[in-house]
Amino acid sequence: MREFYRTLGLFSTLLFLAAGCTTSFWATDNELFLRLPGTERRSDQVEGVLRPWERIERIVEKGDEGAKAQPEEKNILAFQLIKEYNRSQDPLVRRAAIRSLGKITETAHIEPALETLLTALGEENLGNRITAAEALGSYGARAKSENLTEVRQSILTAFIEAYRSQPFLSEAGSDKENNERKDFRLALLHSAPQLGDTAQMVDFLAEAMQDEPLDDGALRLAAMVALSKVTHKNYGTDELLWRDYVAYRQGKRSDPPKEISGLRAALNLNDSALLK
Repeated sequence: MREFYRTLGLFSTLLFLAAGCTTSFWATDNELFLRLPGTERRSDQVEGVLRPWERIERIVEKGDEGAKAQPEEKNILAFQLIKEYNRSQDPLVRRAAIRSLGKITETAHIEPALETLLTALGEENLGNRITAAEALGSYGARAKSENLTEVRQSILTAFIEAYRSQPFLSEAGSDKENNERKDFRLALLHSAPQLGDTAQMVDFLAEAMQDEPLDDGALRLAAMVALSKVTHKNYGTDELLWRDYVAYRQGKRSDPPKEISGLRAALNLNDSALLK
């Protein structure tokens, strides 16, 4: 009898694998799993429908092509990528579209692409939100070089709103959620300096530098590093000096604090390493 149940279990397992799985069991954030037999069978049931990993490869190709294309062709490819993003529910396909749009918009201002990237900041998937933040940082750098002040303003405003919308949760069992929120906020702080030195930027980074319950200091440190990149000032990781500098920028202090000397920076290995 034991042998019968063992055989029955093995047969059921093989039958399940052979049929291919169409449930959420295969839902994954790992591109490697898109190549498993179950997912291929699901997408191959309709003739002409690309498998997920094939769609991703096509999307990546369009991004690479668009980065080098002429303006008119850039627009065409960007609209194709926007269509791919909007029609797909697969987070990896959508992420590939976000990343490829970012490649194209590094060298061109395309308003619909900007709107799509701004929308992606609110995605449920963490990886997609981070990818959108990175793409928008590059978009902002392009807008800075072309003096597109309103574009930079819209991106920075979206960054600030997204940052504020992800406060840490105090409820028990929120560790995973808080870690994801921290990673997203760190991505925003990492990308923000590409938007340039403005009063609003300094105010935003000063806000992020404030102590926040449940933060382990990562956000405060990232904000100081971002301030250094934006202002080209060297106050290391001395929070008091940065607060004095922010007060100077806000008109609350007549003179800026003295920057850290080269010798001090050389002796303080943590500070000098962070500012590279």
